[in-house]
Amino acid sequence: MKTDLGVVEAGDGNKVEVEIPTRDEDIDQKYDRALAILTRPGPKEKRSRDASTRQEDYYKSFRTRVVLFWLISNLGLIIGILRSGTGALGIGSEGSATTANIYLAISTPSWGRC
Repeated sequence: MKTDLGVVEAGDGNKVEVEIPTRDEDIDQKYDRALAILTRPGPKEKRSRDASTRQEDYYKSFRTRVVLFWLISNLGLIIGILRSGTGALGIGSEGSATTANIYLAISTPSWGRC
């Protein structure tokens, strides 16, 4: 199969002659030929990575796993906080301590209390 697109040459008076298939048989034949070429599998490429590329890929996948674990653990924390029995505004339905109050009680240092 030719891969070049050919050359266009200008004729007399800057006119160009180009052959374009106009009959349905010609178009169908070229389509079938191109389809047969495209359905053939390409040659298999044998890939090999050197040691430095393999080490870089290992570090990249490790970092990806750490970030995914961090995101999933934060999602679990958010779900746990939202499902802890408090309402949408952090106010308990039975007058119990709210999530915000629990958080503030835990995060406030003891030396700050008078």
